[in-house]
Amino acid sequence: MEFIIRNVDFGVTEYEITKKIAEVLHACPGPFVSDADAQQRLINFRVTLEKNECGGVRNKGVGSLQLPSKDVGLKFRRLVDGEDGVTIKVGKKRLKFIPTSKHIPNNMLVTLAKAPYVDPDIAQKRQEKIDALSSDFRIALLQIGTFYRPQDASPLDPRAFSVEWQSNLLDGLGWLNFEYEHKLIRAKVGDPARGELLYSLIITFTNINKMAVGFDFGNQYICFDLFTPPIVEREDFNRTLTGTYSDKKNYRERVGAIHPGHAQIAPYAHHIRIILSEHGDLDKFQQFCKIAELRPPVTGVRIEAVCQGFFTSKKLAWVQRWLKSLSSDWPVAFQIEALLRNGVANTKELEVLRPRIDELIRRHRPFAAAIMRYFVIKAAARPPSQTIHKCFELVVQEKLGNVHPEAPAGRFYCHRVTVTPTRLILEGPNILQSNRVIREYEGFEGNFIRVDFRDEDRLQYRWDREVDGASFVRDRVGGLLKNGFELAGKHFDFLAYSSSALREHAVWFVSSFQHDTKGLVNAHTIRSSLGDFSGCIHSPSKYAARMAQAFTATDPSVKIHRSQWSEMPDIVENGVMFSDGVGTVSDELGDLIWETLCNARRDGGAHAVKPSAYQIRFLGFKGVVAVDKQLKGIQLCLRESMNKFKDHGEDYAMIEIARPVVKPNTPHLNRPLITVLEDRGASKDTFMELQQKVVAEARTAHDSVNLFATLLENHGLSQSFRLSSTLRRLNTLGLELSPTHLQQNIDTPFLAQLRACAINHVLRAVKHDARIPIPNSYMLMGVTDEGPAYEKKGHTNVFKLPPGKIYACVHKPGDSEPIWLHGPCMVSRSPVIHPGDVQQSYAIGKPPNDKLCLFAHLKNVVVFASTGATCLANSLGGGDLDGDLYEIIQHPPLILPDHYDPASYPSGDPFTIERRSTIDDVCDFVVEYINSDVVGLVSDKHITIADQASDGTFNEACLKLAALHSQAVDYPKNGWKVNTEDIPRSLIPYKPDWHAAEVESPRPTDYYESDRALGHLYRNIQLDDIPNDVPRQLEKPLSDVISVTLRPLVEKQLRRRERPSKLEVSMDSIYSAYLDELIYVATCHTLSRVPGARLREEEIIVGTILAKCSQKRFKTDRIYAMRECISVLIRDIRNRMLPESMENASPDELRDGLENGWSAWALSKEKYKESHEKGKEGYGAQSFGLIALGIVLDCLERLQELPSTQA
Repeated sequence: MEFIIRNVDFGVTEYEITKKIAEVLHACPGPFVSDADAQQRLINFRVTLEKNECGGVRNKGVGSLQLPSKDVGLKFRRLVDGEDGVTIKVGKKRLKFIPTSKHIPNNMLVTLAKAPYVDPDIAQKRQEKIDALSSDFRIALLQIGTFYRPQDASPLDPRAFSVEWQSNLLDGLGWLNFEYEHKLIRAKVGDPARGELLYSLIITFTNINKMAVGFDFGNQYICFDLFTPPIVEREDFNRTLTGTYSDKKNYRERVGAIHPGHAQIAPYAHHIRIILSEHGDLDKFQQFCKIAELRPPVTGVRIEAVCQGFFTSKKLAWVQRWLKSLSSDWPVAFQIEALLRNGVANTKELEVLRPRIDELIRRHRPFAAAIMRYFVIKAAARPPSQTIHKCFELVVQEKLGNVHPEAPAGRFYCHRVTVTPTRLILEGPNILQSNRVIREYEGFEGNFIRVDFRDEDRLQYRWDREVDGASFVRDRVGGLLKNGFELAGKHFDFLAYSSSALREHAVWFVSSFQHDTKGLVNAHTIRSSLGDFSGCIHSPSKYAARMAQAFTATDPSVKIHRSQWSEMPDIVENGVMFSDGVGTVSDELGDLIWETLCNARRDGGAHAVKPSAYQIRFLGFKGVVAVDKQLKGIQLCLRESMNKFKDHGEDYAMIEIARPVVKPNTPHLNRPLITVLEDRGASKDTFMELQQKVVAEARTAHDSVNLFATLLENHGLSQSFRLSSTLRRLNTLGLELSPTHLQQNIDTPFLAQLRACAINHVLRAVKHDARIPIPNSYMLMGVTDEGPAYEKKGHTNVFKLPPGKIYACVHKPGDSEPIWLHGPCMVSRSPVIHPGDVQQSYAIGKPPNDKLCLFAHLKNVVVFASTGATCLANSLGGGDLDGDLYEIIQHPPLILPDHYDPASYPSGDPFTIERRSTIDDVCDFVVEYINSDVVGLVSDKHITIADQASDGTFNEACLKLAALHSQAVDYPKNGWKVNTEDIPRSLIPYKPDWHAAEVESPRPTDYYESDRALGHLYRNIQLDDIPNDVPRQLEKPLSDVISVTLRPLVEKQLRRRERPSKLEVSMDSIYSAYLDELIYVATCHTLSRVPGARLREEEIIVGTILAKCSQKRFKTDRIYAMRECISVLIRDIRNRMLPESMENASPDELRDGLENGWSAWALSKEKYKESHEKGKEGYGAQSFGLIALGIVLDCLERLQELPSTQA
């Protein structure tokens, strides 16, 4: 409801009137707020005054008041009406309120109903900050360069600044200004009077590592030490304006540099030095930093600025000649390039290092690449007083002989390059799962590199509406894809990508090489060898997607002959396909595949259930094969829908395993699923109860070993270190967190840190993502009922699943009996976005014994019916059976009675061109995909609008977004992109409070308190900080309770040994190698941009990253990669200490392993004590001790020295 406000004092502001009206609306107790609901949200309202443009007074004496509802309006009117009403006096006048019949726009009504009431003092202060920061600084000189330490500098001297490029702006235009609302400083360079382009150098507040201010021969300077290069934009002062909304769209262009001279040095130097021209500007700048809440600049230190010319074309050419001369040592050349590209060393420092590096290669070639790999991160984190030459000498001295762990089968060491708008960031080599192509060229893996395309902060590109970033991506990314690039003396060309890598904006490049048997191998010959793509050659996206199959990360299994595989027709009824992407495999072949996989697994398959189905890649086929007991011998039966392209007629082919189904997974609630379930009728209290259950389970992890171990197991934490198994076995020896009088206390400050880290990981996911386990429910891979296919073959008395019904039998590793799901259930497939993406079904339980049932033996999969008018899997957001996972929900409060029709998005023909696609067309598609990848944007917009709209996911905008989401998901295959102009806008310019979860320093005024289930869940959890390790008084090594408990058992077994140890190892060298790799992994995978930052040791052990990240996928990928590297490292350390086969080891061989494990455990204790006595943190000692402890317990268990444990 709206009122006209009259009799307004000309001199008052909107803020003053707002405060006076708030005193009435928010008085407690008062007409609108009682004592009982004092905690409720304050009524929001909006005051506007008509401004007097003539000046002299602030307003025209009239304004308006908008209230969120008619009820509130009528109540307010009764309160202030008449002479006897409540007086609201502002300034010298009493305000008069006159109701109007004017309709308030819907978006304003939603804002008033949803958005938080902002205290006018806060809003006024915010505006005052914006006004206080509104003036500009005149720039006399803009300099871009790098910090360095002069040769004659003492350890306490500040670094100097090398000016690598500069622009004198006294005769042109150079302004620096603060943009408080956008949290950035913008330096503008150009001359609009001469018709020049205006360039902006954008320094976000979060990108500033340090600032320093001072005087250089009377000149006022500011130095910016930045984490990453600044953003560069360009706009045309003389562009044609239309007076419409389009004037503010894409009028600024993203570019890589502001001048050709800048472009040359930009890949290597990005720090900024600015000379201000106006007297007193330096004091004003420091005041502005204070107002903007920036860390104050360093003062009182003179930073010398000299042009050293580190990155002249002559110096860079010298480096490239050196790198080309190292063609036979390319892994070393890569690390030298990394020193330069990653900003660790300049060309002068490389000149100093060259003789030592050349000598390292000459004298220690087998270790040179590993030493250089480690040196890159050590040099980046070296103390300010240490020269890079000294750092190199120390690394070589300490690390000579250390090599990184050997890659196990199915993994390889991959070099990685991240291409940003201005530079290349080099990383690795790190462990990566291999694929068909990499395995085909075994021994030549170093010629393949993974290339990511990202913004300067290493997150995916995101553009404001006024910025045209697409043209820049076409130039920067498209140019590299089509022309390739030089790296460390080698030329690399675009090869292809896998579907999952494309979602991360990553692709494969290859450098041509001479193969022993295949001759010259390059990108073209590799693509030609993959298969016959004539069936999709006119669709660039489909052509690329088919090639992508060969680059899917897989494990090799069994090679079979052409006579052992066949193609069979799909199951189709009433025009509906029920077998899209699924075939069958014989029991015997399934056993061979599983045996091969078990040989490569660390546990030999002991903690898995033999799979009933496998997700595979095989020649041109992709999908799932389920075990068919009716097939005899070695048989693989593939469906026509699985055949994506023709092969070259090979006689033998490898069955590649993308995923074996070894256990049932636990489904979790998440934000989109909760939103849809709530709109479909699920109670908010149901979600709150499930949240409280998981929170209680997490917080009670401090109470006992069993509860802590269960938390780790339920959430898949610390699997590489096998912490839960270690704790359970120690528990059988009477060690406990809260011991009885018969037990001993196992707790230590470090164990308390590990628990806090694990609890934080679980609760963070619950708070930030609403990730809550669903009880009595499972997430299973989908397959089809083969019954109708066998009936067609002539079989009789076949049991077929009735339409709409499902079958599922789950068997968890370690359980003696499986569970047959029976009764009503809800079935969904992530991501859930449409109200119809969750459907009712019925699980049939045990199938009948008196009929031929083709699925009765299947475990840990969900079998869908192959008859009826619709395919249930396809009704769930367009799901199929080529590897999709489905949630089977049987938690009674979430089984909803009402049906909602599934979404129907007919699949159209893919985008095609009139000629055969070339690899340039694929490159163009990759560029357009990066520019048009809006899956995350659409999902986020959908859930935000659902929170704001009264009808939630049934809202028209949400239903449109559901359709756009489907289109965006299918874009990589069919080539039809989503037009961002079609994406509906949020209803209000505020976001729900749960949206602030992963935002650094969120502003409260940007968010409203969500009254949906997600809002209540978010606010219901407070996260605790991880305690710092405050060690108790350091004990003598091996005097701790674990050592005292285990020592008698170890010594007893070692006394029984009948011969000397055959496993002679140097424990110091093993520890040194472990520490090197641990620090490397911890440094590579941190999200922090601070030089030398690394993950905490407890993050590594638990298997998580606690830092915030605005792009969840990037953080998830980093965690996965970190876990892969750590798993390989631990495997390598164990292999060095244990006999080759634990299963077949003799007692004395086990005792050899036991002795090594005990020595490693003792060494870890000594190293930790030694470090703390020197005032160091002892990084790595505790985790090394956990590996050693696991080895000791494994050997004792096999020597039958431990009581049995129920894991």
